[in-house]
Amino acid sequence: MLKENTMPIQIDLLHLITGLGVGGAERVVLDLSRNSNKNRYKTSVISMSKQQDMLEMFRENHVEVHVLNMNSSIMGLFKLVSAVNHHVKEKNIQLIHAHMTDAMVVGVMVKMLNPKLKLVFTSHNVTFGSKLRTVAVKLLKPFRDRDILFSKDQRSGIYKKNYEMIPNGIDIRRYQLNLQKDEIFTFITVGRLEKQKNHLKLLESAKELRDKGLEFQVLIVGEGKDPVQKKSIEEFIATHKLENYVYLLGVRFDIPELISKADCFVLSSAWEGLPIVLLEAGASKIPIISTPVGSIPSLIDERSGYLADENFTEAMEEVMLNYSSAQERASTLYTKVKENYSIESIVKKHERIYEELV
Repeated sequence: MLKENTMPIQIDLLHLITGLGVGGAERVVLDLSRNSNKNRYKTSVISMSKQQDMLEMFRENHVEVHVLNMNSSIMGLFKLVSAVNHHVKEKNIQLIHAHMTDAMVVGVMVKMLNPKLKLVFTSHNVTFGSKLRTVAVKLLKPFRDRDILFSKDQRSGIYKKNYEMIPNGIDIRRYQLNLQKDEIFTFITVGRLEKQKNHLKLLESAKELRDKGLEFQVLIVGEGKDPVQKKSIEEFIATHKLENYVYLLGVRFDIPELISKADCFVLSSAWEGLPIVLLEAGASKIPIISTPVGSIPSLIDERSGYLADENFTEAMEEVMLNYSSAQERASTLYTKVKENYSIESIVKKHERIYEELV
């Protein structure tokens, strides 16, 4: 007698995320949602805050999105939990994938109201942002069915069991544009204007290259919540008269096009995990210069790019003056990204976890 297949025909999955700003976590949720097996998964997304820079991108890809209005009050938290719980019951959600710590906390509270609900958590950074969030991640571990880490640098005493290592991934086809380059040598960096990204390090290198008489431009893409950080960047540019060398582009949604038209991607971060934007630059076949932080050395080495800290300026100059060698390294990195970080393989790894739990 054949054993009856008790697996549900379709799994109702909710991606719960703090907001839909322009960042790596948001792009992961978008890629997981639009590349999921539509015959197997009915996917919806809840953004807990009104931050919705990427909302249209989700809708253009026919992803069901609900935007809530999170605030930091206790009453606001309970209203948020109530709204998510209502969605869970209305849509018969079987599994919540919480992205970032605040979403995980809400996910745990909703799970307490629905004991059969499964909960998966991805933090998307090597740190949790504050001591309180770190404590929350540790204390609420028993309520989570699986944690997903994208980097070995995330491993700590918190993650001793029930975790999986899945690296970030990208849709490589979106970055194979081969657009015509600008006449002037162009460096580009993409990231929020925050302390973590250490933009002043990049600006100091730009100043030194300008003082050497080199012709180039630096495009800085991104915004941030910290007005002090943005002001310090603007003041550095003005004080050192870099207005004709450094351009702040703000939030942009044509990242693949901007990267493809640039000559070199630069990342001057003080700390990172494995940022998606490096994979995007690698898929665009342009040379990369990065600080050797987090898991970046697992992606980039002397054969596939340039790791630089104290010698950041020298690395930028090296790429400008020996571009053919830099392109050879970029070609090596492209092959590595294509073979190990395609979104298709990453989605399959996530869906395997979902299947195991449900």
